[in-house]
Amino acid sequence: MSVRLLRKPTPGTAFVFGGGGNLGAVQVGMLQALFETGVVPDVVIGCSVGALNAAGLASDPTPAGVRMMRDVWLNLDAEELWPAGRISGLWMLGRKGQAIQANTGLRRLIERTLPYTHLEDAAIPVHVNATSLHTGRGHWFTRGVAADAILASAALPAVFPPVTIDGEAYIDGGVVDNVPISRALALGVRRIYVLHVGNFTRARQMPKRPIDVLLQSFSIARNHRFLAETDDPPDDVELVVLPGVDPGRLRRNDFSRSRQLMDKAYFVARDFLLRGAAVRQA
Repeated sequence: MSVRLLRKPTPGTAFVFGGGGNLGAVQVGMLQALFETGVVPDVVIGCSVGALNAAGLASDPTPAGVRMMRDVWLNLDAEELWPAGRISGLWMLGRKGQAIQANTGLRRLIERTLPYTHLEDAAIPVHVNATSLHTGRGHWFTRGVAADAILASAALPAVFPPVTIDGEAYIDGGVVDNVPISRALALGVRRIYVLHVGNFTRARQMPKRPIDVLLQSFSIARNHRFLAETDDPPDDVELVVLPGVDPGRLRRNDFSRSRQLMDKAYFVARDFLLRGAAVRQA
């Protein structure tokens, strides 16, 4: 694996947060288990909803900070974040404009919950990715207005509008790197914990509509890079991929099961981490 080193190797631990919409609640349960078992990050790296969670943790990387994030997820207003409801027809994708709905609700959430305005003011380094509409390349934000960077990272194509920063239009970072493990490698981090909400096995159903084929293909493409990077990690890097939880049938705008997802993810991740610790001590 060829990785461009961004700076001198940084000993320590990175948390990598993948994208996944309302399944981001799973990452909060994972965080509870990590901190309970004594795993603390030196840097956080996030994509899409993972960018929001990474930035939230970077404001207070302690168990108290995780509890604050849990409260935020438990009190999310689905109508504020997703006022247009689910994608109900192809006519919505064909109408004029760059997106089905505005990102104003998500911006309000970010500005209301983050205690800092600029990424560089977080308690620990935070890296947020997005995809340039002009070049098609990924872009990393480590400085600048936090709300703008997170909105760009979470600009799900066609659903939320592209976000323009310094004259460049950006969309969801997950288009090119949904679980940005390579960023942690490029930073020289030697211990990486991956919080990927899609890390569970479920047989894919045969699509029944053209839109189902499109969405399923997009999902496969987004997960391809994650599989490649976890299949062959560098020998000198400890890569720990936390187990995900199958949420079952859950619409994108349904936040009613956040508590259940957090609790289930906590127990699964805690058992996984404790078993790993026992094996290392044996």
